[in-house]
Amino acid sequence: MTQDIILFVDDEVICHTLANLAIPAYTKYKLVSAYDGQQAIDLAREHVDNLALILSDVMLPDVNGYEIYNILRAEDKFKQIPFIFQSGIASQGIDLSQYIKEKVTIIYKPYKQEKLLELVKNVLDTV
Repeated sequence: MTQDIILFVDDEVICHTLANLAIPAYTKYKLVSAYDGQQAIDLAREHVDNLALILSDVMLPDVNGYEIYNILRAEDKFKQIPFIFQSGIASQGIDLSQYIKEKVTIIYKPYKQEKLLELVKNVLDTV
């Protein structure tokens, strides 16, 4: 199966707009959007065979990004799918990496479109 889908999870519409302008236009990947944690889990399970990457906000209204990560990582079929956290929490001086046991990539908002594309390409080139 072709792994050509990036699952983008964020509760802010503007973030989805920016990702939709960048990722499909400048990469070979399609974007599937989720606006909350439960929707992200459902869409990840639905698209698991084609999923190349999950890019998720940390702070979400129901199931947060850490919970999404832990729920999906508990299922064998998600163990090899890369995961990038995005968050605006760095502006509050908090280092998210201290809360995550495994090595994951974190991008802090606000970020430029070019930085997002570079990060996505770098993560996907290493798998």
